[in-house]
Amino acid sequence: MVRRMHFIVALIMTLIGFASLPAAAQSGRIFYIDYASGSNTNNGTSKNTPWKTHPYMQTGASCTGTGSAPSYTHAAGDQFIFKGGVTWPAACFGMNVTSGGSSASLTDYYGVDKTWYAGGSWAMPIFDLAGQAPTSVGPSGAYNVIYVSRSASYTVWDALEMKGQFVVGGHSGPSDGWDCGIYFSVAGTSTVKNGYFHDWVTDTANLNAGFSNCAGGISRALLVTGMTFSDQGGTPVPFGGCSFNSNEVANSVCHHVAQGVLGWGGNVHDNKFYGFTNACCVAPYTNGIHTNVIEQTYTGTGIFYNNLIHDNSAAVTMLVGCTASIYNNVLWNNYQDIVIDTDSVTCPNPSTDTAYVYNNTVDCSNGFNCFKVGYRGVTLGTLNLKNNHWITNGTAVCYNNTGAGCSNVTAVNASNNLTMTTATAASQGYTSANLYEPTASTNATVDAAVSLSGLCSGNLGSLCADRLHYTRGTSWDTGAYEFGGQSSSTPNAPLSLTAMVQ
Repeated sequence: MVRRMHFIVALIMTLIGFASLPAAAQSGRIFYIDYASGSNTNNGTSKNTPWKTHPYMQTGASCTGTGSAPSYTHAAGDQFIFKGGVTWPAACFGMNVTSGGSSASLTDYYGVDKTWYAGGSWAMPIFDLAGQAPTSVGPSGAYNVIYVSRSASYTVWDALEMKGQFVVGGHSGPSDGWDCGIYFSVAGTSTVKNGYFHDWVTDTANLNAGFSNCAGGISRALLVTGMTFSDQGGTPVPFGGCSFNSNEVANSVCHHVAQGVLGWGGNVHDNKFYGFTNACCVAPYTNGIHTNVIEQTYTGTGIFYNNLIHDNSAAVTMLVGCTASIYNNVLWNNYQDIVIDTDSVTCPNPSTDTAYVYNNTVDCSNGFNCFKVGYRGVTLGTLNLKNNHWITNGTAVCYNNTGAGCSNVTAVNASNNLTMTTATAASQGYTSANLYEPTASTNATVDAAVSLSGLCSGNLGSLCADRLHYTRGTSWDTGAYEFGGQSSSTPNAPLSLTAMVQ
């Protein structure tokens, strides 16, 4: 099973198209770390003389074997290479990172050399908490596996597997500094990529006490990319989160958790979200934290495009601010779909707030609206709603109807939105099995849209390509796909809902 899990993760990375890459720039110093055969009395400067543990890991004998960390003085741009296929135990965590790079062009690197590994083939280094909570480092009561302190900006974390973290309860609401896989005290300077964080655990009492929005995942990164997050094997139920308050989340898979991408407005694109639970509200799990796939409303801005979002029972599927740009997303079988949030915090200037909703494909045949402007006491200034493909037997969109919980909008620019019944959609091949792509040039979405080529810049910079990155022509199609862009070589298939446990 372990080999199969590694194979699946490697396949995900191949499909996404990300490989392990070097950091932007380095000091030239490289330190090698091998828990299985290294020693902290070594100098760590070669593969033949590796350290056993990193200097910022716990120094007790149960981690280091001797009770001592390796001798080390930091220099900006240092590289730390963890041997592939080797496991570091729970006793080594939390890891307290006290120094970092000096700028975006001189970063510290924590990652891998894919030519250096144990076993017959490459596998990620594993940080295995084995169902234990890490030793608290950083703020009092914070149980992060890796805590990157305020003195440690500009770091890169690459191709690491982290699993089995026990999440200590008692944190609820928008808390972002407790129980994370990696927490960055200085926001927006560090990158996490190409890794696999999974199967964090807790118990009923701690779950009901409340967990933070980054439990098991990442908080306050500059960029999260090429990652896979899953609590499908966690206990007692899938919970925890993928990313909170990060500037950009891209090319990643987030599934079987309770929280996806939350926090301040950012860039969320080319991701897959599925299998979310609603563990907050199903007895005996009653912590009162409603679950979310994407909720980014704090600043009212954000860019959300090219995402696959499906088979989620979370209370919120996509709740975003009233100046968001939302395009080329495909959603189906969710508790709710796309909702613009219009409260006084996310819409501080309602007369000038403008939302952009273009070329999305949404199957809302489960009875919810495909799109709505949520009523929170504020009138949205302008709604641009064009080229969307709605599949429903009911009402596709809702605004200017406060009685139905949908906010008023001062100005609506709506055109070329196509609504079809589920029967019509199925007859033309718009189904989940086909990811709702058009299958023939005669399909109703083909050549049915208005060209928005004049808008493809800034927050809408990727609008002139479809979800598969196929350039739209002079005649645009309605929905997330441009007919002709489908290819067997394109990474467009969703992951199986059972693949990760087989």
